Amino acid sequence: MPLPKIETPKYELIVPSTGKTVKYRPFLVREEKILLLAMESEDEKQMINAVQDIIENCVYEEVDTKTMPMFDIEYIFLQLRAKSKGEIADLTAECEKCNNPIAFQIDLSKIEVKGLKESDNKINLNDDIGIIMNYPSISLQENVHGDVTDIQNIFDTISFSIESIWDKNSLYPAKDHTKEELTEFIESLPDTSFEKIKYFFDTLPSLKHDVEIKCSHKDGKGKGKGNCGWRETKTLEGLGSFFV
Repeated sequence: MPLPKIETPKYELIVPSTGKTVKYRPFLVREEKILLLAMESEDEKQMINAVQDIIENCVYEEVDTKTMPMFDIEYIFLQLRAKSKGEIADLTAECEKCNNPIAFQIDLSKIEVKGLKESDNKINLNDDIGIIMNYPSISLQENVHGDVTDIQNIFDTISFSIESIWDKNSLYPAKDHTKEELTEFIESLPDTSFEKIKYFFDTLPSLKHDVEIKCSHKDGKGKGKGNCGWRETKTLEGLGSFFV
């Protein structure tokens, strides 16, 4: 006779980059174990693998976590975490005036990907030539190596992010060309065109939330009669900011 099982609820979310609705369930103990083991290892690659595994376990529709934008990964994982561990997260920040810790709360269910409507991955380099970029993904991170210079990493990131290049006559998919050919194309661009590509990366959509915090500690690290009163609008950005 099989053991009884507790039914898990189903929820829906909209994938930011595609607008597609997918169904998902909260973490089970098996996913919590995957996450705890990865956190215990303090290895970034294991953490990324754990997030991928958890998303693929909990989302009912098939999702490709290797190629979807990182901001999709972060948003989906945050929603899974909110339904699994509670939508209200308790965080702390250090007061810049008296250096005391300030406790504050955020509602994870209200966190959104910012900048998606303003972002454009179709870039006109000039009147005749343009480029279509992919948003950075986990597969991109795996292709960009940490043992080279920062400048080389920038060029590698750009070349691996190219989906296609076009001119008046043809479309040239990046998959049909070598990394060397793509790098040569980038290096042949005038500075004004290269700045347009840099702007794309500088304005990438991201998981972002502004929260106003106020310090209620007394002046002088607990000494004195008046409250510190320090106020700050703090911007939380990236998945890690919501769990510190």
